[in-house]
Amino acid sequence: MASITIVGGGTAGWMTAVLLNQAYNKFGNTVSIQLVESPDVDIVGVGEATVPAIKDFLQAVGIDEAEFIKSTNATIKNGILFKNWCAPTEEGEVHQYMHPFDQERVEKRLDVATSWLLSSRNKSYDDSVSIAKALSDKNLTPKVQQSKSFQSIVPYSYHLDARLFGQFLRKHAIARGVTRVEAHVNNVVAKEGKIVSLSTDKGEITSDLFIDCTGFRALLLSKLEEQENWHSYSDVLLCDKAVTIQTENDTSYAPNPYTISHALSAGWSWKIDLQNRSGNGYVYSSRHISPEQAELEFRKHLGLDEQTKFNHIDMHVGRRRQQWIGNCVAVGLSSGFIEPLESTGLHLIYLAARQFVLHNNFSKTQQSTRDNYNKTMNDTYDELKDFIVLHYVLSDRTDSEFWRDIPKTLDGCELLKSRLSVWKHKVCEYFDVSNSTSHMFSDVSYRYILYGMNYFPELDIPFVEGEFDDVFAYIENRQQQACHHTLSHKEYLNATVHGQSGFVSVSMK
Repeated sequence: MASITIVGGGTAGWMTAVLLNQAYNKFGNTVSIQLVESPDVDIVGVGEATVPAIKDFLQAVGIDEAEFIKSTNATIKNGILFKNWCAPTEEGEVHQYMHPFDQERVEKRLDVATSWLLSSRNKSYDDSVSIAKALSDKNLTPKVQQSKSFQSIVPYSYHLDARLFGQFLRKHAIARGVTRVEAHVNNVVAKEGKIVSLSTDKGEITSDLFIDCTGFRALLLSKLEEQENWHSYSDVLLCDKAVTIQTENDTSYAPNPYTISHALSAGWSWKIDLQNRSGNGYVYSSRHISPEQAELEFRKHLGLDEQTKFNHIDMHVGRRRQQWIGNCVAVGLSSGFIEPLESTGLHLIYLAARQFVLHNNFSKTQQSTRDNYNKTMNDTYDELKDFIVLHYVLSDRTDSEFWRDIPKTLDGCELLKSRLSVWKHKVCEYFDVSNSTSHMFSDVSYRYILYGMNYFPELDIPFVEGEFDDVFAYIENRQQQACHHTLSHKEYLNATVHGQSGFVSVSMK
């Protein structure tokens, strides 16, 4: 395999290019890697919230954290704050909980979740076991003054400008030997189960391997599909469209170090704060509301006037059954899409590119290896699909047709249905979900959703009243220490982007 051609820029194409180049050409030009992107094709430009695995990618390809934050208007993300996903309380309070990236593991007689379930529960689960939640409440980061690049007291991720991230990666890749070809692909020539060449407005392109990053069109892989290759999730994930808008922030605005997910009448909205603006979107079901109705509802939700223009996006929710066929691999939207509720988009790109490197054996790659790659990616998508469905089916909302239809979707998720039956009588623990292929959401994440949505197991375990008070007193002390020693979000961004420091040197005890 002397050459690899990636078709499609944006985050999918350039993340793949950077990772493959690091894997194959770190110590010399072993493989010729080129990326073809068309000036006539716009990128979707969403996927601006991430999960902590993005740091693994950035470190693996040698990107400096400060440079990345400066170049992409990035901010810190401690987790996701969910609002209005259950009916209001009897007092009229809006339901909310957070899914942070950490959990204090304080083992006494039982694990921390069981300890909480058997305790007085005078605080919510996220408030009781998470340092990141305590930091978020005070607009703090998990960084202390001495924190080095990518280091922190608890896990974190980022919000970023997707377009700027693509441009940043493009610059990084080209500086390290990746060739950029600005051309429009007019035709894909395939023969005997392989892509032979691409016809472009700049001439013909041949290659040993092709990576399809052309988005929902899957321009390359679709040429090799001999039978129906699309596995839809539309029966269980009802949201299939989005209306989006970017709003500028005042210079005095302090960005939230978390994503906000606010449930609406036919789906949910996101709010992602960057350094200079906020990204906003309403993901909704076209079976329950029209684009015009969705835009009107979202406009009212944001408090924007009638002159404001929104963008509308169609989403194809599902995955391809075979994402590697012959000499072509689909990465990004061309391989599949799960609605952005838990910020899985960029992680799926990283995972696909990384799995390809692990499976690719150059000229000796066997079909059994391709089959294993496809199974790994399919299992990943299916697992993430179930995790997203979990958020919906635990809701007790009945105030719209959308929310009344939601419980039916559980029938299409047999594994999740079985797990929920088990979790009604025991805590969700590591071994319940340890067969994960995505390595993204463990029992820690499942617990935040289950207990944040008031799905508690009925435990009949003997305990003594007040037995676990010292556990949560210890965690509360840890939370207080963290809030005392960490940097505020705005202070950290100013220090990182503008070099404005002046903090007192402190450390966690």
